[in-house]
Amino acid sequence: RIRDIQKLRRRAFYGGFAPNVRREGWKWLLGCYPVNSTRKDREHLLSQKAKEYEAYRRQWESITADQESRFSKFRDRRHRIEKDVIRTDRSIDIFVDDNGDGLQKLYRILLTYSFYNFDLSYCQGMSDLAAPLLVVMEDEVEAFWCFQKLMDLMEPNFHKDQNGMHTQLQTINTLCKDLEPELYDHLERKDCSNFYFCFRWLLIIYKREFGLQDVFRLWEAFWSRVRGQDLHLFVALAILRKHKANIIEEDMEFDSVLKFVNDLSVSPSSSSSSSSSSSSSSSSSSSSSSSSSSSFASASSSSSSSSFSCWPYASQGRMDCLEVLKDADFLSQVESLGCLRPSRTDRLLLHRKLSSE
Repeated sequence: RIRDIQKLRRRAFYGGFAPNVRREGWKWLLGCYPVNSTRKDREHLLSQKAKEYEAYRRQWESITADQESRFSKFRDRRHRIEKDVIRTDRSIDIFVDDNGDGLQKLYRILLTYSFYNFDLSYCQGMSDLAAPLLVVMEDEVEAFWCFQKLMDLMEPNFHKDQNGMHTQLQTINTLCKDLEPELYDHLERKDCSNFYFCFRWLLIIYKREFGLQDVFRLWEAFWSRVRGQDLHLFVALAILRKHKANIIEEDMEFDSVLKFVNDLSVSPSSSSSSSSSSSSSSSSSSSSSSSSSSSFASASSSSSSSSFSCWPYASQGRMDCLEVLKDADFLSQVESLGCLRPSRTDRLLLHRKLSSE
């Protein structure tokens, strides 16, 4: 029984989960388990969820070829999932084999979810979110229900009107204007203040920007909610802030900024998490993907996690997960305190405050 869920959340935020507890830890963070549940309660719940999953899965498995010939929406949905799965990340062991069980599980999870949530169905980018869950959970049923909980949180990102995405981009606009006015002024002059170049970051929560272990670390910090629901927006600002000098000194226009941020994807020490990492930030979240052939997939691994405090970047590397989190944590605290351009004294006081938590 978890007696202090907030302690668990703080552990996830400050240090991340060790590999041997990550599988259970994610279920708690995503809300798969009731807070006061016993081990027996959870075992019973998983048994019930397995039956529910099989019922949803049978809905599409039972469609006959004759029915399918008159079901164009199903054919289109299945085709889009097949195309996305075969080109999602391909460097993890369970997804390497074109005909392997891991790829088949990912395919079934996504197609079953499209029958679980008919209104949303399947949208491009969902395979990027489901693959790490399957890597951690290993079990298809557990991965599906974790994915369902994650999509409950992220569904607005995938609505056709894209209002959820636009709201987040507008929040980044406001944060940048308040906390990094010099960068904001440059972006506004270059007609970049819509921040569409951050679109992919938010859509799949930095899945293609970092190696797999770093993605685990980021997601755990986000799901912990220790800094509220907008930490991922402060991460976007932290990344831009780190590269502010390049953006301003090179007088970048929108296309240049977009190329620049896409080129930041996955640090040199991490292997590529997708062969399609240069997709446009302003593309519709429900558009279909391209590619061909027969296989499915997921990411890479590198780095590890430890607790962190705040300020400033220790290195000038391209994308360092922990340093990004440090700065995002700092910026979120600065914003919450209303201290827009902190002095060295302000930073030291805030550092002390955060370190004591």
